[in-house]
Amino acid sequence: MTKQRGIALVQVLLIVAVVSILALYFTQSARQQVKSATMMVDKAQALIELNNAQANIVFSLLTEKLTPIPSPPANNPQITTWNFYSEPFKTTNNVEVRLQDLRGLLNIHYPNQVRLKRLLTYSGLNDYDAQLAMLQIIAWQSLEKRSDYISDGTVARNAAIHDIEELGHLGLPSKQLSVLAENTTQYKKGTFNPMNSPNTLLYALLSNEVAEYVIMQRKANRLTVKDFVQATGITESDDIILYPSNLFRVSLTSRVGQAVVNKTIYFHLQPTKDPVINEVAVKTR
Repeated sequence: MTKQRGIALVQVLLIVAVVSILALYFTQSARQQVKSATMMVDKAQALIELNNAQANIVFSLLTEKLTPIPSPPANNPQITTWNFYSEPFKTTNNVEVRLQDLRGLLNIHYPNQVRLKRLLTYSGLNDYDAQLAMLQIIAWQSLEKRSDYISDGTVARNAAIHDIEELGHLGLPSKQLSVLAENTTQYKKGTFNPMNSPNTLLYALLSNEVAEYVIMQRKANRLTVKDFVQATGITESDDIILYPSNLFRVSLTSRVGQAVVNKTIYFHLQPTKDPVINEVAVKTR
């Protein structure tokens, strides 16, 4: 009898252990399901907020003055802190935006060699390596099938660059690739507007003292064309226009709970044509 009771006790303990394990599993599974559902809801809300911010930014670009103004219109708080040189700002629904006028970037397809070399030098390359990298970038896109600047084991694109990451085949370090990605573009050609260049490009092209002055003035929303010309000595010419273009890169980051949604869009705005808003490229994460 005692032996049977002992066996029964062991069986009861085993059953309790199995039930406990199952209960723990179901509890853990339920928590995971709730967490996944919450994440999906948060991600959907973050995407809604991002698209709302995108629509408001594009509408403002089409309807507001793009020159520095002392205070925003009372009916559009969207542009209280916006800028066109990639400094992050928050929209009214707390989405982080980086808005870049593509005229403020260097054209990577047909680069101004002096400006591109200065950018590469500022990024950390010595004078020789910067010169070589610049010539390699040009040779990579050249229609000529052979170049002294492309090693025999590397097959060049021999056409316009589609993405800066391509230049990794030339052996450019990740730091230089990152600087090029932020300060050059393949989506515009023609004129350059250093008034809307990112801070890094300003430091590369100007003396530190002048760059710091320009950055300070535009951060305070006081930088006018006259002020910029006086400070830098740069005037409008065949390849420089000190006014924003109709080509923009808009990078948005929306956060709700633990969910994060990132989106980068390249817009060509053409108010007098159809379509008015032409999405040149879209990158989403």
